[in-house]
Amino acid sequence: MPPRRRARLSSRPYSFIAASEQYPRGWLAARRTRPSKRARRAVTSIAQGDDDSTPLSDEILVGIFADLPDFSDLVRCAATCRRWCRLVSGEADFLCRAARRHRTAPPSLIHSLALGFFHSPRSGVAPRFAATASATRRFGGLRQQPSLNALVEGLDDGLFDASRVVASRNGLVVVELRRRKRERAVKLCVCNPMTGEVTILPPLGGKEITSPFACTVLTADDDDDSSHVSEPPSSYRLLIVYGRRGFTACRTYASDGSGGGWSPEAKVWDAIGLRTKAMASMATGTGVVVRGVAYWHSRSIVFGVQLGTLRAEHLSMPLSGHDPAGNTLLGVSPDGRLRVVQVVASVCPTTFKSRVAIGVCTRSAPGGKDKWDPQTVIEVVGRVLPAETTWMQLRWMGEKSGVVFFTAGCGGDHQSSDVYAMSLDKQQVDKVASHQGGEGGVVPSWEGLHGYEMDQTSYLRSLTMDEDDP
Repeated sequence: MPPRRRARLSSRPYSFIAASEQYPRGWLAARRTRPSKRARRAVTSIAQGDDDSTPLSDEILVGIFADLPDFSDLVRCAATCRRWCRLVSGEADFLCRAARRHRTAPPSLIHSLALGFFHSPRSGVAPRFAATASATRRFGGLRQQPSLNALVEGLDDGLFDASRVVASRNGLVVVELRRRKRERAVKLCVCNPMTGEVTILPPLGGKEITSPFACTVLTADDDDDSSHVSEPPSSYRLLIVYGRRGFTACRTYASDGSGGGWSPEAKVWDAIGLRTKAMASMATGTGVVVRGVAYWHSRSIVFGVQLGTLRAEHLSMPLSGHDPAGNTLLGVSPDGRLRVVQVVASVCPTTFKSRVAIGVCTRSAPGGKDKWDPQTVIEVVGRVLPAETTWMQLRWMGEKSGVVFFTAGCGGDHQSSDVYAMSLDKQQVDKVASHQGGEGGVVPSWEGLHGYEMDQTSYLRSLTMDEDDP
């Protein structure tokens, strides 16, 4: 039998449909067992329990929902009754766009936006997804830790083999595809696991980019400027930052095709001190976007790029006695400020012995450039983790959920450990995955772990899924 022919990679976007019935058109569609009715149709049947005793029409209610000042208000409306839930879910695109247009304060953190994390079990294997307990209840297909290849099964089997996830924000995952021997081109792919959309970007040759590089993805959720029309919910921009001899450079890619693909190389102004090791530190971390600035943790500083002017910001790390190994994550506080999460040392109040804890520092109000509020220490060892826990390794933090994924254990083997998810604001910790859950007795590796949050539009659409089941 002749070998299976592999489809050629293309730079134009595709909406791949998996051959398996378990993953048709992404996780959101896979969870639906039958199509839902359009939100604007009459759904006020008393026999179905949908009547909310409100004399207002669907159109008037949607208009009221569109004027709500906060995304969490839409979630509360959806929980009121079946009719309101279907209206919010059916008009998710419109309502999310209106919420961004009327936003006067940072959006509230929604814990349930975080669904789990991607990781590479071993070399040469496509990244797999480990879901939280709440996500497996909502999306049945996530129980078996699906592979990224499931999104394109039947069209290009093995597309994501030996690939690695380099960024995850606002419902999108950026993957660096494998390279052939002696090939220096960088091939990136943007995936939306909720919808199954996979876009392969034009490759960047060795003369166009150098490694290592830092990367982040910007979506319509980052558009806070009410002076112009918001971008479509599915649009995004990809920003990569890398080093050249004597300066720091960047490129962007816009999903709407403006500019014909990748933008020309641009200089990041006032970027100083970013040598190869500092850039490598940024490349292995996660980027966050706060008030129009993309930030990465780079060794002993926080490095930022102003998206409008391409000027650099250099922030000193808070003096908190943090782990010198770089056990640090960046995130966003509930009031929309940059915050740093670190592993710190604390003292047990009963034994007076030193043990690990999580410290959180939030940047002071705008105007205090390098000023940080006093550190808050969250004790988890002995309260939610076993008292014998000797180390914690921070892996990823969600901007829209405030959820931190970390590994913890005792002894010196940081790979043979369990993965936990903790809500910083609720201070709740749940175990997500165990090191004993590998395939064929192979212990999974947690290196390169990237968490995943679904976007707000997909979240609103998913609210009626339980009602669509027969």
